[in-house]
Amino acid sequence: MRGKVKLGVTALGARKRGRPVTGDAKTPTQRAKAFDEALVESGGRILSRVRLSPEAAEALTLLSEHYGSDREGIQAALLAHSFSVAHND
Repeated sequence: MRGKVKLGVTALGARKRGRPVTGDAKTPTQRAKAFDEALVESGGRILSRVRLSPEAAEALTLLSEHYGSDREGIQAALLAHSFSVAHND
């Protein structure tokens, strides 16, 4: 291969892979904190360590199966309840 240059090969012979290093990478903790802050700033809330009775846990299981996740099931139930309360007042 005299006179030809192999593209994508460093001086040590290894191919460069992935995105170039920018030095701006965030840790998972930093990304989660930024996501949480944006959620709260937009009017959302974070519920942690919510304890459910056995009946509520069973209801959540049914909602989760229908909506695909606990979070989606909880959000759907809260929205449905708030609409029914608003229309019955």
